[in-house]
Amino acid sequence: MIELPYEAVPNGATPAYLDFGGFLTPGLGGRVQRIDRMGNRFRVAFTFPPMEADGLGRIVVSRLIRAKTEGIRIELPQLGFKLGAPGAPRVNGGGQAGKTLVVDGLTPRYPVREGQWFNHVRGADVMLYNVTAGVAADASGQATLAISPMLRVEPLDNDVINFARPVIQGYVHGEDWQWQMSLAHHLGIAFEVEEYV
Repeated sequence: MIELPYEAVPNGATPAYLDFGGFLTPGLGGRVQRIDRMGNRFRVAFTFPPMEADGLGRIVVSRLIRAKTEGIRIELPQLGFKLGAPGAPRVNGGGQAGKTLVVDGLTPRYPVREGQWFNHVRGADVMLYNVTAGVAADASGQATLAISPMLRVEPLDNDVINFARPVIQGYVHGEDWQWQMSLAHHLGIAFEVEEYV
């Protein structure tokens, strides 16, 4: 799994929600039905400030070429968000499904806020989720999170939950990937990452 150098910091990000569900619209009128399917996920388009061609830019291009087939993990910006101290949360009990996730290991009374991002880490797979309703952990550090999208894989007891530095992990999206080269010896770099799990 490829990670960019620490100094390579995006100056813009455009997240997108990929919906694999659909709507059934009756041909003769009537109520439209929503069909939800597992597998909804995220894609994020990142842009970067110009990089020196014979420095950081060269390294980033090399890593993105590899990320096309090996995958990439990059931090999701959380603009202005004050994380606090969430503790060391983990999945509390296997066999969970749907749009809720029971976790423990949070700092007692930690307020998980609506719109907060986190990762469910299952082995080498890192999946991105969004909290859809605020909740405070109880005195023992347990909470039931309302999330979106619905769980894509069944979590195991004690799988890691990452609130501290949520990332998107996937492949560089598209049939090809290109970068710009300026005569001022700078590289213009932009790419999209789409989750594969």
